Amino acid sequence: MAERRLAQRQGELIDRSQEVSFQWEGREVTGYAGDTIASALYAAGTRVFSRSFKYHRPRGLMCCSGQCPNCLVEVDGQPTVRACMTPVEQGMDVKHLNAWPSLQRDFLHLVGRLTPSFGMQVGFYYKTFIHPRRAWPLYEKILRNAAGLGKLDPEHRRTERFDKVHRHVDVLVIGGGEAGLEAAAEAAEQGRHVALVEEGLALGGQLAWGGPRSNGRLTALIERVNAAGVEILQPAYAGGVYEGLLVPVFQGRTMHRFRPAELVIATGSIEQPLVFGNNDLPGVMLASGARRLVNQFRLMPWEQAVVLTSSDEGLAAALDLADGGVNVLAVADSRRGADGSAIEDAGIEYLAGFQPWQAKGSKAVTGVVVTRDGEHRTLACDLLVMSGGSVGQTALVSQGGGGIRYDRDQRRYVPDSLPDGMRVVGAAAGSAAAAGAVPAQAPKTGCKQVVCFCEDVTTKDIALSLDEGFSSLELSKRYTTVTMGPCQGRMCHRNSGLVIADQLGLDPDSQRVGVTTSRPPHNPTSFSLLAARGYEPVKRTSTHHWHAEHGGKMLWAGDWKRPYDYGDGDSEVDAVHESLGLIDVSTLGKLIVRGPDAAAFLERLYPNRFGDMKLARVRYGIVCGDDGSIIDDGTVARLSEQEYYVTTTSSGAGGMEQWFTWWNAVWKMDCEIVNVTSTIAAFNLAGPNARTALSTLTDFDLSNEAFPYLGAGHAQIAGVPCLVLRIGFVGELGYELHLPAAAGEHLWEKLMEAGEPHAVKPFGLEPQRVLRLEKMHIIVGQDTNAESNPLEAGMPWIVKLDKESDWIGRYAIEWYKRRGNRLTLVGWEAQNGGVPIEGTQVVGADGQPAGRITSSRFSRRLGKAIGIAWLPVEQSEEGTAIRISDPKGSTIPATVTHKAFYDPDGERLRS
Repeated sequence: MAERRLAQRQGELIDRSQEVSFQWEGREVTGYAGDTIASALYAAGTRVFSRSFKYHRPRGLMCCSGQCPNCLVEVDGQPTVRACMTPVEQGMDVKHLNAWPSLQRDFLHLVGRLTPSFGMQVGFYYKTFIHPRRAWPLYEKILRNAAGLGKLDPEHRRTERFDKVHRHVDVLVIGGGEAGLEAAAEAAEQGRHVALVEEGLALGGQLAWGGPRSNGRLTALIERVNAAGVEILQPAYAGGVYEGLLVPVFQGRTMHRFRPAELVIATGSIEQPLVFGNNDLPGVMLASGARRLVNQFRLMPWEQAVVLTSSDEGLAAALDLADGGVNVLAVADSRRGADGSAIEDAGIEYLAGFQPWQAKGSKAVTGVVVTRDGEHRTLACDLLVMSGGSVGQTALVSQGGGGIRYDRDQRRYVPDSLPDGMRVVGAAAGSAAAAGAVPAQAPKTGCKQVVCFCEDVTTKDIALSLDEGFSSLELSKRYTTVTMGPCQGRMCHRNSGLVIADQLGLDPDSQRVGVTTSRPPHNPTSFSLLAARGYEPVKRTSTHHWHAEHGGKMLWAGDWKRPYDYGDGDSEVDAVHESLGLIDVSTLGKLIVRGPDAAAFLERLYPNRFGDMKLARVRYGIVCGDDGSIIDDGTVARLSEQEYYVTTTSSGAGGMEQWFTWWNAVWKMDCEIVNVTSTIAAFNLAGPNARTALSTLTDFDLSNEAFPYLGAGHAQIAGVPCLVLRIGFVGELGYELHLPAAAGEHLWEKLMEAGEPHAVKPFGLEPQRVLRLEKMHIIVGQDTNAESNPLEAGMPWIVKLDKESDWIGRYAIEWYKRRGNRLTLVGWEAQNGGVPIEGTQVVGADGQPAGRITSSRFSRRLGKAIGIAWLPVEQSEEGTAIRISDPKGSTIPATVTHKAFYDPDGERLRS
């Protein structure tokens, strides 16, 4: 490693006091802390990092900035990791991609060599493998194994947490170069909240890798940014710009979803390669890449170099290379009038007007041929440094809805129009010095001139696409896949346009040439990040911690955490049936509807009546959509002439609040709707001993005569003001207590104390589902779906088609009634003890699916499996024998019923 390292100097990223070892292709490599995988491997003598996508040509380092595909590797099982942007870590395992049997000896590179005139060129797949069609599955398998950039491990399981957070800032600056730092500091000094995103390992852009001359300016800028209070996310990258200036920023294992008031694009410029023969050999490197190795990682890129340039960037690279101990043999500058005096003063031969023709070598560079006016010169070297100038990194501009165009004077793509709230600064706006006349391609050679390094698209491929009628960059892109690889056109957008313009004899800014829009994500992005956990606010009831401390298995139930059970669900069911149980139902949605038009308002929302309700009474109701489908259910209690207390399903509270308020805004009725779900706790005390236990805590008359089934009343219970509803979702005598959430835990503990003489047990969501199923009470969203209407769901009694007022869904339900039911919701009892899985099919006589199981449980009280199912009307008569599919391959015989399985006459809950 030490042989290629240069002397220590200010501005380097490595810490020479700390060595880091990792595995590369099964052998141990040692680098320094601060090294990237690529710089550590380069220091150890590695020149080949990957094989190309299609031809499997060897590829080495080129840009050292994460813009090209040449150093994509697999790290600890994760493919497409950018080696030049990933710091080394102790013990990491790094492997190559897309080569067999090894990176050095890749058998698949023979495909391109054995069929030089046709094999694997553009359109090869479509023209060769279209016949015979039945063989395509075999072709596809072979082609997929040959191409690609790595394989996913089908056995891999996520072991780390990935998060998603939502952010709002005044200004989001993408890019931490000189222009980005200045824009961020200026905005923050105005008192605005500013976040800056930089994907590189160091702030400053070219100031960071431009050598010691830039250190002073960089230090001053960073100090200014820190003093202004700019939030810096680094290393991090913007994955794209979406509608409304939504910018996903990926940092580590977190996706930040930014929505800034102003978006500043300061992404800088990207140095462009030159197009000439064998321009993808290992040892061909961009000038900026070579300068990064010299100035940031203090590496001598190789020993004998030739610089090929059309801009001053190549001249600066030649001087830095010479300063780093590289023997720079010559600088071939395609410009004829540029000032090369600094090069000559450094003792380097300056070849004005020479452009590259062909690189020499097979596995790596051994020389180069340059040409001018028919004159050819061959120079022996082991390093080719090229610079075709730079273009502004405008991909995020076009993704965000901005326009870009080719500027003839600057010879680069520049922003043309910007959406509201977006600003482009620095080199991305086209403010950098323009390159000289960039040769579109070298004169014809006998070897490949690569335009797109990601997809192995050559000048020959583009010429073929033009011959076949794809005469613009947008069309050629689809046929050749140019600009469609991991770099998304960074390395080939400008050159592909120049090649097309050159071959068609057009100006590059011609509408016939056009431009393309890179697709997000802007960089290779892990699916784990894209599927990161969103911001999920956990709703907890007032007694949440009591449940957790007393053995409750706390699981998600919609937005809430609820106890699934307390360790023994069967005994909890038995307690409710035989003595006493207590469940927390605070998650129910709770709305207060109050005002002179409250009754009329509910009459319009529900298919059943509420205007004729007596005071202090409760009525069950369902809410239907415009199409007559059931969207929610719950109870409605009339508390006064103008006030109703409405409960909804736990998951439907928010939706029902919106539904109620939206229709009230449309109808402009004189009533108010208030959502009190989170401020009201609710408990259900149920079982034969419920009245006896509750009576010890209140003076309220709980007798059946004074407070009958479906009654509502206000009472002081253990000193807490409560609304008491006598309802029976679980099928036993029960009292549902609604109270201020602040007193929830106090009253819960008092109820448990009052129930101790009756062996009270808290019961959870699963025992409740068994209890409700024994009564054949449905759960909206489980036993119903988006097409279920109340007639087919077995609730025709709830639909009052003779109501004087219209109500939502009325006309659809009238149509359903005229049409007649096709399906119906029924109960079933299994005959052999088998318990089918919810969602399985009811099998018809012909062996085909005839219905669907929505709910299924084994009832220990009944000694059999019971459930609910949708069946065709003709198979739904009481006592009809049906068969239910079993995942084990057999069927479960069952019998249809329309009555509640337990206490069908409701004597117990009315007791």
